[in-house]
Amino acid sequence: MTNDYAPRQFLRQVLNALLREYFAHRNVLGDVDWDNLKETEIEPLYEKWRNLPEPIRKGIESDFRSIHAMGVPEGTRTLIEEGRFHQLDLARDLDRLDGHLNKAFWVFIHHNQVFEVAARLHRADQLGDRYWRKRKDIPKKQPDVSPGALEELANAISAYYWEHQGRGSPCRAEAYLRAGRYHYVFVYPKDYSDTFIGYDDNGHFERRPQNPAFEVIYVYDPEDGTLELYVRGDKKIVSDLQELFGRAILHEELSQEVRNAVAYELDGLKRRDFSFPTHPADRVQEVKISALKVSLVGNHKKRITFEVDPKGAKDDIHDLIETALHERRLPMSMIRVNSVVIRMVFDNTDGHGRASKALSFRVSHPNSCNLKDSPEELIAKKYLKEWKIERA
Repeated sequence: MTNDYAPRQFLRQVLNALLREYFAHRNVLGDVDWDNLKETEIEPLYEKWRNLPEPIRKGIESDFRSIHAMGVPEGTRTLIEEGRFHQLDLARDLDRLDGHLNKAFWVFIHHNQVFEVAARLHRADQLGDRYWRKRKDIPKKQPDVSPGALEELANAISAYYWEHQGRGSPCRAEAYLRAGRYHYVFVYPKDYSDTFIGYDDNGHFERRPQNPAFEVIYVYDPEDGTLELYVRGDKKIVSDLQELFGRAILHEELSQEVRNAVAYELDGLKRRDFSFPTHPADRVQEVKISALKVSLVGNHKKRITFEVDPKGAKDDIHDLIETALHERRLPMSMIRVNSVVIRMVFDNTDGHGRASKALSFRVSHPNSCNLKDSPEELIAKKYLKEWKIERA
């Protein structure tokens, strides 16, 4: 679902049986004639919901917004993945329901703990790659995600932001294990105080202070010794927060990242003969480059972006590069690849929709990649290593 949340549309897309079960659990709207209410005939239900007391209606709307955000193919895959971690085979149950919104709603009702964790992981997956940074020279060990270690990390990050930016206190840290391997740590320092301008539960216009939080997210892989960090800030903040994670969670002093710890080497991709071999078991139909951003050796501020139709021929990007460089009388050795968009097409094996599904992702030098941890993205991560785009 790419549309924004709207109550009428949301209610119209959800099966009446699920709505009936949800409202029964909430102990509201017991006077709805569910037996005679047709699917998508939601006006009577919508009017009754709209006339509920404000606190109750707001709580329901909060649930609906969370379910709506998960009502997409990626959300369903994350729910199934998290279910497996809890020894639940959700795929079989969800296959009986049409539409990703209904699948998300069913899990919300019947396995709420799975839903809540999957929703956090899904949100992390949707964050843009601009503020993600990856580091590869991390000790390979099981992290300490005990309550005491998480509290130590939260206190350290709180003190750091309070010292440098005058915000950050209080602070909370929470840990989740994904796919039995990836340790996610979500940290929520308090942001600067703000003023809410709107209406209270009685409909009165008001201004009141509010204390929002901002996010810092760590993803640690003990098998590969990598640490991904999502944080808004410069290189100094990234380095300092990596150091705090090392002390609190790994009980290690992380030294400054060394130059040869650059995560991604992209220059080989400018060559036409660069190949993308895959294994049949991974059901990859095609791999191609759809965009390249390059800079000139000796003048990194001069940049050129090459972009072609993602569905075009495999060699389109290199045809374009060679034509442009020839016109400017530049040899291939004069350009350095700064970032690349790679498109992988997979066989679609979930039994729904098209016969294939496409995954496009961006890798940037030296250490940025927007791949997360869906099944197809994990395959792509594996191949970045096999293709020697990600350095050992």
